[in-house]
Formats: sequence, structure tokens, C-alpha cells
Amino acid sequence: MTKRILAILLTCLLLGATALAEVTGPLFEAERMSDSGAEKSGAFIYTENRLEGLVDLEGNVLCEAQFGDLSYMGEGLYQATNESGFNTSALVTAAGEALTPFEYSDFTVVSPNWAVGVVLEGTNDKDNSDYSVIFGEFDYAAIVRNDLFYLPEKKLAGSLERKQFSRAREAGIGGWLIVEDKEGGITAYDKDFNAVPTELTSMYDAELIVKSDNDISPKALYSAVTGEKLADVEYRNLSNITRGFVSFYDGDTRLYGILDASGQVVSEPAFNMIGNVVGGHYVKVTVNDAEGLYDLDTRAMAVPAVYQRIYTWGDKAPINDGYVCVEQDGKLGFIDLEGNVTCPIQYAKDSVNYFGCTLGATDMTGACALIAADGTVTALPNVAEIGIKNGLTSSDGYFITVKDADGNQGVVDWHGNQVVDFTMDYSAAIYANDCLYTGTSIYKLAR
Repeated sequence: MTKRILAILLTCLLLGATALAEVTGPLFEAERMSDSGAEKSGAFIYTENRLEGLVDLEGNVLCEAQFGDLSYMGEGLYQATNESGFNTSALVTAAGEALTPFEYSDFTVVSPNWAVGVVLEGTNDKDNSDYSVIFGEFDYAAIVRNDLFYLPEKKLAGSLERKQFSRAREAGIGGWLIVEDKEGGITAYDKDFNAVPTELTSMYDAELIVKSDNDISPKALYSAVTGEKLADVEYRNLSNITRGFVSFYDGDTRLYGILDASGQVVSEPAFNMIGNVVGGHYVKVTVNDAEGLYDLDTRAMAVPAVYQRIYTWGDKAPINDGYVCVEQDGKLGFIDLEGNVTCPIQYAKDSVNYFGCTLGATDMTGACALIAADGTVTALPNVAEIGIKNGLTSSDGYFITVKDADGNQGVVDWHGNQVVDFTMDYSAAIYANDCLYTGTSIYKLAR
């Protein structure tokens, strides 16, 4: 830590209150729990009598323990297995509803609408295999077929042979299933798995393109998936941002703007660069090397592009508890959604760790402190390490796990108030809704 930052910490430290905040629970207890996939699914896998079920962050049982094994596959769906061997698994919802028969060995969840079930057979031919096998008479397994399910109707839409399927994605507009085969060929399918003529030649092609019927006709926006004309436009160089939104380049201003799929201008050309979507509906934009946040929902700037960098909590949540972490001249601080600086932008980025709405600092002597987004700086005299398992981006960083000199783990809030004494197992972690997970139990942390 630089001498300047150390001096700031030593002169600004405010000791947190000693009273413990309320901890409710346990909301749920089990023989064993797993947080695999919990950050994205909002549910924990729990074990009772050697069977597995699901419980949400509030302690509500979503699915009674009834499966031999559960594995999170994405989009809130799980692979459920009740017996060993090939082709004994089904894709199930968090409520335990089977969306497929128990006839598969693996799944790929492409989108909320599409999933692929993989049927395997054992083989000892390594060169013509797709999976390694740890136990059993075979060393490898090869794909027999890929069954594609249209999930809203819980139906088997169609099947593809091993060479016909490598990967898939759902088109951002129109819901088409885009499939790449083993040789790189592209096919588009509708929800009934009818092949649709497509102009796509790559999985990375823009789904919206600008072209004209002749040299004098106005340009128009077309679907690259089906070739259908969607809207008249005057802009070139389109790039997909997210479902239904594309960036465009204006040759006159040499700036980028945003269109929706109907060709309507969502944002006039104002940006030197338009980045990826974070937090579901925010887009990082750049103006003269400064970053800001554009909100696709409100179609307005959420954070002006005047900062060296806008920090995002695992590239998911740029706004945590109403605060945004920003960088200016290599230093971090926080602003609120009105643009007010709530925590001075003065903490060297290499000297602090970012935890949503909190920064953690450890000086050259090993002394720890928390810097809250509201500007409060609090010494942690009994803490040896901050943020043991706070790389979990579903929480907003208001609560932080910490460890004492003996390796025992506890919880403090963003002002350093001790919430849970140093009594927890190392597996403890903080999730959204202020849920504390300990490996066998979950609790509610009260603000």
C-alpha cells in the first residue's frame, strides 16, 4: 500500500459498533449442502439419506431429496441421475419436474428455450470417442445422437447424429436455433426443428445486416438468419450487443450508436466504443477513453462516461446497493446513481480489493480495513484476511466473510460490524438476498 493511502487509512479509521447484527436461522439444515451453481441458479443442492434435492436462498425447499445426483447445467436447470451407467439421466427443473426422459448421459442447455440431450455408448476407440470414462469396462464413450428439446413445450424437437452437432446457440432475434456441425457448417432451425434457409456462415456472424436491393435503393436492415427485411436504416457496420439491440457506426460523426431490431435509433451516435452487456441490461460505453453505463431498459445513460473505468462485480452487477465503483487516475472510489461521489476516489487500485459496494484494504503491517461505498472507513483489528469467499457476484458486497489470525472465519458488514463470530467453516459464503451458506446450513443476515 502506498504511503499516501496508508496515511489516509490511519487518519480516517472509524471503529465499527461491537453489537452483533441479527442473524436469522438456520433457515434450512441438511446432512450436506453444495453451492455448486448456486450463484446463477439461486438454489443449493442438499443431501438427505443419500438423495439430493434443492432449496432456495430463503430456505424454501424447491425439490424434495429424491435424486441420486444433481448437477447444475444452466438456465435454472439440472441434470438428475438415479443410477450409474450410460444414458440414465434427465434434465429437470428446480422443482424436480423432468423435461426429458431418463435416457441421457449429458446435457447442454443452450438457452431458456433449447437444450441438447446426449446419448452415449461405451468404446475403447480413443480416436473416435467424445468422453473419457473413469469406471466400468470402457475407457471412453462416443456420441450416438444428440436430441434437441424445445423446452417451453417440453417436447423432443429432433435429433442430430454425432457429426451433425458441435455446438448451438439461440438467435437473439426470432428464437431460431443456430447449430454448427463438426465441419463448421451452419444450419438454422425453427421451434419445430424445421431447417430454415440461412445466410449465416459462422456462429459469430452478426444476426442483423445492412444491404440494399440495388445501388440506388435505400439501405435496409435484414435478418442474417432468414434473409427477412426488418426495417429501413441508413447505417453500416452493425454488431449485436444483446437480444434485440445492435450497435451501428455513423460515418459522418465517426461514432457508434444503438438500434433496436425494428431499426429505431435507441441511442444517437455518441460513443467511441460500445462494449458488452453487464448486469442484464447495462452496456459499457466509451467516450474519449472514459467509460460509462448505458441502460437499455430506460434507454438512457445510467452513469455518465467520465470515468477511467466502471467496475463490475464479476462482470455481472455494475450497481451494488445503489453504488457504482469507479476508477480515476488509477484510484478507486464510489458514486451513487445521481452521479454524486459518495466515497472519495482516492484508493490506489493495486492496494485494495473490490467487493461490490465495499473495498478491502490490507496495509504493509498486515492491518485490515474496510472502505464502504458511503465513504465510511473501518479498522478490523481482529481480522487477518478479508473476503475469503466473496468472489461470489450474486451478493452486493454489503456483507463480507473474514478470517482471524487462527484461520477461523466470520462475517462483518460493510462498516466492519461483526455479524457472525469467528466460528464458521471455511466453506461459508455470502449470496444474494443476504444469504449466508455454511456447507450444511443457510441463514438470513439482517441489515
